[in-house]
Amino acid sequence: MEDLSNIRRYELKYLINESVAAGIKNYISNICSLDKHVPAGESGYIVNNLYFDTPDLRFYHDTKFRKLTRYKPRVRYYGNEARDLIWPEIKYRHSSIIWKKRYSLPVEEYKGLFIPGRSGDAPRIRMFIERFEDLLHWTGARSVLHVRYFREPYVTDLETYGRVTFDRNLCYRLTRGSIDLDYREKDMMYYDDPVTTMNFNSPVLLEIKVETRVPVWTVELIHKFNLGQRGFSKYCYGIDHALGYLTPGRRPVLHDCASP
Repeated sequence: MEDLSNIRRYELKYLINESVAAGIKNYISNICSLDKHVPAGESGYIVNNLYFDTPDLRFYHDTKFRKLTRYKPRVRYYGNEARDLIWPEIKYRHSSIIWKKRYSLPVEEYKGLFIPGRSGDAPRIRMFIERFEDLLHWTGARSVLHVRYFREPYVTDLETYGRVTFDRNLCYRLTRGSIDLDYREKDMMYYDDPVTTMNFNSPVLLEIKVETRVPVWTVELIHKFNLGQRGFSKYCYGIDHALGYLTPGRRPVLHDCASP
């Protein structure tokens, strides 16, 4: 996967049904192409994110309550298992603008990120810490949640950068401090169901990602399908589901997520 760290972008999210998804794919067919990283004969690929947070879930609360400037560290890999490369990254957001700082790392070097002393000296005075391992060191963050989903991605043929993605089969597992990337399928909990998402049908998560100069085709797409933007953090929804906020009658217990 290419490095998109220098791109500042808008990230618009919508919950839609399969009928609308089919209409959008048909509508963009002349201006977007399937992502070149999709394996031959497939419609998309599996994305895995291992999210890290502080013991008091600072990054979760910052996102939940929409702090103006916020970030979250995670490790990403593609496919059913981490075979070759993983991507340690920090996802930043300031107001409506999003960008990432990330790099690729051979999977056999992954656990070296967590060796004491790997982090460099204290960062110079600046707004953001730019490396994943530095952020973990200075905040005490550890793994909290593993999120997996299937992504059907399209890229624009008109601009340098523009993506339309359809995410399905969202599921998670609590990691409780473990940095292990391997997992058992029976431990994965699906949370794109009608109760969790407050939709009659299990929806498709549509994401439109464009640079800060929003192209005309994006505006026309939103208007044509009468899309209503809705915040949907895969990380926050996973934590909410685990804590029982989305399950009537279940009392939330914070240490379900925070304890090792």
